[in-house]
Amino acid sequence: MKHWRIIVMICLIVLTACGQTESDASVFQYKGSLIGDNSAVTSISRMVTTMETVDNFKLQTDKEPYGIELYYKSDEPYAFNVIDKEVHQQSVYLYYLIDNVDYISFIFNNQTIHTERDMYTVDLKALNKIENINEQKVNNYLYETYAP
Repeated sequence: MKHWRIIVMICLIVLTACGQTESDASVFQYKGSLIGDNSAVTSISRMVTTMETVDNFKLQTDKEPYGIELYYKSDEPYAFNVIDKEVHQQSVYLYYLIDNVDYISFIFNNQTIHTERDMYTVDLKALNKIENINEQKVNNYLYETYAP
């Protein structure tokens, strides 16, 4: 009978671990990724988006400067505050987690916004000072820094 309980407990642990999804994982597992890591860029942008989804993206990895183009499609025009929040959130996370991304272009329907790593130097330094960094701490920082 004792062995039966142990087997049941092991099965429950295995099933719980197998049931974890990408949303259970921390975006910080991608810290130190490089621009050529397609799956890291995809996962980061999907995990931190403030919108429903990023429609698609392109990577510039052939030569420097290395960059990401994120495309968003909607039947309705995007409000300025929605675009602003998404640009800052994606930029801070992507520049912080991907070591060699130099620029990010955001294409909202036909409107393009371009950011460069240098624009977020202060943010990156601030994030590097946060102990035990997690999504909540970064999101609090973003709110305190960029909220209207």
